[in-house]
Amino acid sequence: MTNQDGNDFESVKIFIDTIHKDYEIWYAKVCRLNYRIWYSLQLITLLSGFLTSIFVAFQTQATWTPTIKIICIIIPLIGSLAATIVLQFKVFETWKLREEGRISFQNLVNFSRSQLLKCKSQEDFQKLHEEISLKTNEIENEQSNKFFSLYGSNFIASYATK
Repeated sequence: MTNQDGNDFESVKIFIDTIHKDYEIWYAKVCRLNYRIWYSLQLITLLSGFLTSIFVAFQTQATWTPTIKIICIIIPLIGSLAATIVLQFKVFETWKLREEGRISFQNLVNFSRSQLLKCKSQEDFQKLHEEISLKTNEIENEQSNKFFSLYGSNFIASYATK
């Protein structure tokens, strides 16, 4: 390997490491965050109904106070709000989309590292760099298209015009 090839090797290696840090790790963090949000909201939804039933079942005429009535209203309200957030903000679908992005970038980084070892000439390094750039753009465009088709322009509310 000549000095130029060594520089090319390092340049492409740095590019691959940058994709790993800037894309793959970001998608992994966002994916974990979306999972935690989805899991927490699902748990709140499930427990709110269950806890309200148990709470009401153990009330007697003497313990049925205005405070207890308010608690029996607020608990299901919180559960309904959590369920609405899961559905309206499409938390599961966003989690799935970001997981697909994470996997795509992980595969791209692994592929790129294996292809880097096969490069022999400056032309090989340039082709690999171009291929990585194109695949990065493809993944980002796919993620963008799926994200905006998932939410659309009437994301929260849609109002009919006359």
